Amino acid sequence: MEMGQRNKELLQILAECATECETCFDASLENNNTDDLARVVRLCRDCAKICYTTMSFVASNSKHAKHLAKECAEICKECAESCSHHTDDEKECMACMKICRKCEEACRKFAA
Repeated sequence: MEMGQRNKELLQILAECATECETCFDASLENNNTDDLARVVRLCRDCAKICYTTMSFVASNSKHAKHLAKECAEICKECAESCSHHTDDEKECMACMKICRKCEEACRKFAA
């Protein structure tokens, strides 16, 4: 697969992950059990931020893109794990968990 296509797919996954993290973040704030979801809220916010930042570095073909992709993978992994504990009561957490796992894998491949 050529580099441009590989980056295009990664950029799409990063955008989807950032969007789902933002959605999960917002839904968790509106929940009556916000105290229980505080860790999820923080991780979703951090995950969305690192996905947006990584997208920017990948899109500009920065020499730091691989380094950021490694960090993005770690944060996505942690976010997915945290969301996995709330998938029964928060549908947004299920979507977030799934895309975070996909994004983690894509970022690890890019950084390799």
